[in-house]
Amino acid sequence: MNIKSRRYDKGYVALVPETIDDLYVLYNVILPNDQVKARTYRRIRQVDDEGRADKGERVPMILTLVAEDVSFHEFANRLRVKGKIIAGPEDLISFGTYHTINIETGTLVTIIKESWSKIEKNRLEEAVKKSTSAKVLIVAIDDSEATLAAISAFSSTIIAHFRERIPKKTGSKEKIRMEHIHKFFDKVTFALEDAFTNKFSDASAMVLAGPGFTKDNYFRRLKERKNQTKIPVEKIIVETASCGGPSAIGEIISKNILGRIIEEEQASADAVYLEEIMSRLGKNTGTVAYGSDAILKAIEFGAVETILIVDNQLRLRDKAKRKQLDTLLKDVQNAGGKIIIMSENHQAGKQVDKFGGKIALLRFPIV
Repeated sequence: MNIKSRRYDKGYVALVPETIDDLYVLYNVILPNDQVKARTYRRIRQVDDEGRADKGERVPMILTLVAEDVSFHEFANRLRVKGKIIAGPEDLISFGTYHTINIETGTLVTIIKESWSKIEKNRLEEAVKKSTSAKVLIVAIDDSEATLAAISAFSSTIIAHFRERIPKKTGSKEKIRMEHIHKFFDKVTFALEDAFTNKFSDASAMVLAGPGFTKDNYFRRLKERKNQTKIPVEKIIVETASCGGPSAIGEIISKNILGRIIEEEQASADAVYLEEIMSRLGKNTGTVAYGSDAILKAIEFGAVETILIVDNQLRLRDKAKRKQLDTLLKDVQNAGGKIIIMSENHQAGKQVDKFGGKIALLRFPIV
């Protein structure tokens, strides 16, 4: 998430979602009656002298809607916000008519609320931290070329580029050919080790991509030598790309690898909390609370160490209930508790949803 301007005290935030995960965050932040402003397209029809309208043309414009319905289309990589138009070019649109704004990665959008809850602000700020900290190393490789690059949400940098002339596969020269291939692989490995050891030791993952079997053979060689290399083989994700040159880096980035890795890391972290819940319940420690009454009691005693809440709880249409939830979460934070928001699409979130959408891990039992 790239926040361009934030004035929570004035009610607005201007931002650009950069991954599918960012779109999902906005899905949980934009609520009915919020105002959403973005560049969009609207079909404008011309009427002739006889009152007949033509098919019209899609005209780009900036509109502001009062949101009524928000839907997340994961497979289309977009968020759809439907509502009545309250601002835009007066010569082209009628205020009060309906329109749907499609928010995609890279769309500049302004969200205006009567007031921003602490949990909503935290969700946006956490999304910014994930985007700026996440880095992925990419290795694009084929039988004559390899490119190493580092990507984050805001940039991509070519670290190294190799070209190698590998002899063609013939029976008499097979041994020589394999020697050339292994030397080529060793060059790539040396550059990778240097990247992981120095500038990019905090990389979340490494993507190994290319056409044909070269990437698979290189991956196999890395696994065979995992005890002799500093490259974290367990972080490698194998993908397909058209070549081993620099153009393959853009090809891999377009697959939203970074967003997928962020989402997978979040799902993995959620699973750890779920394991802790099940362990405590199995041992009957009395340090797990679920159900509204039990959680409220635990908060009153200052016993909540961590509260897990499924994100669908944040999309409540009832303002009074949303305010009540915001107060509850503020009380947890004021007592030094931690708030973990879980996706309803992840397995851990689905399990917590069965407990009413909220579970608290306690510092001590409440009798």
